[in-house]
Amino acid sequence: MIEKTKFVITTATAIALSSAVVLVACNKTKTTTAQTKSITEAVYASGFLVAANEYKVYAMADGYVVSKNKEAGDNVKAGEEILRIQNDAAGAKVNAGSAALDLARINASEKSPVLSELKSKMKNAEAKFKNDSINLVRYKNMFSSNAVTKSQFDQATLAYEVSQNDWLAAQDNYRRTKEQLQVELKNAESTFAAAGLDFNNYSIKSILNGKVYELYKDLGEAVRRNDVVALVGDADKMILELNVDQSDVDRVKLNQEVVVKLDVTGEKVYKATVVKIYPSMNQNDQSFKVEAMFTENYALNFTRVSVEANIIIAQKENALLIPRALLLVGDEVEVKSLGGNKKVKVKKGMQNLEYVEILEGISAKDELVLPKEK
Repeated sequence: MIEKTKFVITTATAIALSSAVVLVACNKTKTTTAQTKSITEAVYASGFLVAANEYKVYAMADGYVVSKNKEAGDNVKAGEEILRIQNDAAGAKVNAGSAALDLARINASEKSPVLSELKSKMKNAEAKFKNDSINLVRYKNMFSSNAVTKSQFDQATLAYEVSQNDWLAAQDNYRRTKEQLQVELKNAESTFAAAGLDFNNYSIKSILNGKVYELYKDLGEAVRRNDVVALVGDADKMILELNVDQSDVDRVKLNQEVVVKLDVTGEKVYKATVVKIYPSMNQNDQSFKVEAMFTENYALNFTRVSVEANIIIAQKENALLIPRALLLVGDEVEVKSLGGNKKVKVKKGMQNLEYVEILEGISAKDELVLPKEK
């Protein structure tokens, strides 16, 4: 459960009990009267001051720290390197991938030596086919005039068919090889990109413009995948992470005013506003997380500071108030009368840790019996 007695902020003016107390000689009964004052009802919360968009930076690869480009407290830009982790194997993969990509690009280009050789073979096959085609026509004419034998004509026909097949095969080989080289180029690009991503995992960068609040690794220190290496958040924007008891959270609403004290600044009071209420309860302390943001730009250059806050639920002027100590079990108060003291049931309104508003049952003229001193 959330402790509710450490820090109370209220606008209710203290009731001047000493001036209102009446000492009756016969029985020394002390009395007071209800006072018309202002009252503030609030829900107590405790928590921490954190940077907005704060996140833990995790290592995505194994290695050791070879470069620290930022220190705790330094500002950082999105994409700027914080730490670098050394890993020779990743660098070798990038170099190999780059060399393979360069070769694949050359082989897939118009000046490709592989395609140039195939083009030459294709042109030679085409030239031979054209020559054999001309020879076939000539032999066909000569065979028709009985100038050549059937065997010679058949040889010319066979040479034509073979050269035609060779030319078609050369064209098909060129096409298939060109397509294969394009596939190899895409594979090389993919391999190089993957190697580059893996290599970039060794460069730990910020994803936002902000500040490095913590660095958990030093130069030369070993780093394992998923190790937390830094804490980064906004440089100027702060959020109050508050814990509200489950018995009070239903009274907390968005945009309610929050009055805050920080342990590091003593009695100084800050103002904030509720901006988010989380629906899931923390089972450990039976509380709900509530976020609030300052309504002014306070110069606060620290984070993870303990805070205490009062979330203002309601405020009322000219309320009829009595100290909570006067309220008895069953919402009754003891009223002095000529025939003897009597208990009167009252209807409560707003209340805080010190005072209770009385809506019905008594008036400001009634003398209320104070509890006996122990």
